[in-house]
Amino acid sequence: MTEPSGKIVARPMVERACGHQQEFQHYSVDKFRAQRLAKFQKTRCAECAAKLVEEQKLAAQALPKKGEVIRLLPLGTQLALTRRPDGCWAGTLTAEGKTVEAVGGTGEGPQSVMVALGRLWIAASGQSRSSAIPNQVPEKDE
Repeated sequence: MTEPSGKIVARPMVERACGHQQEFQHYSVDKFRAQRLAKFQKTRCAECAAKLVEEQKLAAQALPKKGEVIRLLPLGTQLALTRRPDGCWAGTLTAEGKTVEAVGGTGEGPQSVMVALGRLWIAASGQSRSSAIPNQVPEKDE
């Protein structure tokens, strides 16, 4: 679908998905007007989209990073991964008496399920990033 060209014949105010009213342009020749209008109504205005992106960035910063998630899990953690008939990975993580379950989306690999399980367990156990000391395996003396 290309951007229409030609004379603008109307500029009605249309409500976006975020609830704000915004100008929508009607062109004299626009065979895709209905599709453009539907897409326009399903999306947020630029200000709300930027605000959403900023909120998502802040939320992502609050989550532990992938490698950090694995290090924050206690010794003796048990993880079970299963590939389902639909091709998705599912898993269960048990540590310190708490069990969490997660299912990955289509096309996601087992590592994404492991990270999701770790994040769920950290949230369920009330363990925070700053208060957790990464577990280390003690070295053997020979």
